[in-house]
Amino acid sequence: MMSEAILVSTLSSSEIHQELRDEKKEDDSWSSLPEELLSLMLSRVYFSDYPRFRATCASWQRASPPLELTPHYPKYQSPCLLLHGLHRAIEFFNPMYNITYKTDISELSHITVYSFNHGWLLMGSGDGHHTFFLDPFTKVKIEIPNIPSNITFSKICFTSSPTCLDCMVIGFTIILGDLRVGIIKRGEEKWTIEDFRSSQFWLRFHLSDCNPILHNGWYYCLDTTGNLGVLKPKSVRDSWHIYPQRLPWKLRDTLRQCFIVESNEDILSVFVYCGGDRRVCVYKLDFSKMVWERIEDLGNRTLYISNTTSFSTNSTIRGMGNKIFFPKFNGKDGVFYSLASKRYHTYDDGACENPREIKELKEFVWATWVLPQFASVSGEDPKW
Repeated sequence: MMSEAILVSTLSSSEIHQELRDEKKEDDSWSSLPEELLSLMLSRVYFSDYPRFRATCASWQRASPPLELTPHYPKYQSPCLLLHGLHRAIEFFNPMYNITYKTDISELSHITVYSFNHGWLLMGSGDGHHTFFLDPFTKVKIEIPNIPSNITFSKICFTSSPTCLDCMVIGFTIILGDLRVGIIKRGEEKWTIEDFRSSQFWLRFHLSDCNPILHNGWYYCLDTTGNLGVLKPKSVRDSWHIYPQRLPWKLRDTLRQCFIVESNEDILSVFVYCGGDRRVCVYKLDFSKMVWERIEDLGNRTLYISNTTSFSTNSTIRGMGNKIFFPKFNGKDGVFYSLASKRYHTYDDGACENPREIKELKEFVWATWVLPQFASVSGEDPKW
């Protein structure tokens, strides 16, 4: 009887050891994956899962450098939509996978996001004067001098990373047809305010909801009717010039939203019209005539459009090109506009054809497109 018990115990122990050896072999197989395969897997990992990837095993950790050493990782990462507001949780929406990630960024509570660029958010408090930069992925914060209490800007953007010596923050507003600009450069303690008067005094220019863009030293912006405004800071004469656009009156009267975006060496405008189909048209600026020329195809380019930030990427993923991503949702599904089909689509490949369905799409006006770029800043928050 005793020998049988010992035999059973011995057999059970052997089985356990065999299972452990099998598990170790399985673990070894995961840890011995080729580096090329790990790189391919890593290119599809969303930023919030990056630390988990590194914690899997030693070989996976070696294949994925620390975030602070990878300022532009991952190179195939999709832009994501930062959803925030006074009465909602902070979330990131990834359009590539149609997934929303909740996050805890206390710095985004009860603030206004002005713009995003070079991996940084430019934000302000409720009074519109306290302004600061925030890297939303590392939570590094940079305070800048307050905007003067007697000044309110309609739009604010910046030229480069706030850690660069040549970084400038620029605020824009229109007062009685004239352009008022506020500028503060890195290292400065006060804003410089300057007014620019257009020689076309008979033209009224009302800034659209989208931010101006900087292209080859000039600032380009749109008004609510699609007209183009250009600020040439270094010009002695006619620094602020308005270029009226001869859009068809039928289109001009139904213009609902207009955006401007830099795409490679081009400047594009995206117009969204009223009506049941919320038609979208894209134009390219003809620099020789300073007029918008209609284009029907973006090629492999993808546009990400919002009031605070708009940008263009050259798609490396099949099926992502020739599309425009707006901060719009049909339920929990993100929505994009295809120039090929001239329709809105959800991410499950469903076309939004019913005018009522299109009108009922939920749009997040204060959402911001961001591109994960982990700043190589460590230690205390850097100074302005």
